[in-house]
Amino acid sequence: MQRMAYRVAGRLPSPLKRLIVRVHEAKFLVGVLGVVTDAEGRVLLFRHTYRPFAPWGLPSGLLKPNESPGDAIVREVREETGLTVEFVDILDVRSAARPRRLDVWLRCRALGGTVTPSPEVEDAAFFEFDSLPPLIVEQERFLRQHRSRLQS
Repeated sequence: MQRMAYRVAGRLPSPLKRLIVRVHEAKFLVGVLGVVTDAEGRVLLFRHTYRPFAPWGLPSGLLKPNESPGDAIVREVREETGLTVEFVDILDVRSAARPRRLDVWLRCRALGGTVTPSPEVEDAAFFEFDSLPPLIVEQERFLRQHRSRLQS
């Protein structure tokens, strides 16, 4: 049966084959989280408007089609605050089962700009690692685990 399916598929036009593969391939989201530091080694946090239980958190967002993780975090920070950052390197990649998602944790360097609030972010500020506001547990744990690497 499988052999016959491959024979039939081999005779299909290429655009139709690509469509069939696209419909049946695994689907998942790719998110980015940026650990942005300034020249003093402080970390950038956003005060999100949509998260009342722990409003402060790392810059984050989802990749757009054909966008690299580095480009995505630079875009997210610029769109949400007006700040300019530079992607430095990938710190970690983690997966989540529900929703099916990969999160790419990125190290970035702040280059400048003035914070302009947006519908998603009402404020942005740099914090010393010793005086972070309450964060989502996963972000707090990540920053604690990678602190020495981030401050080097």
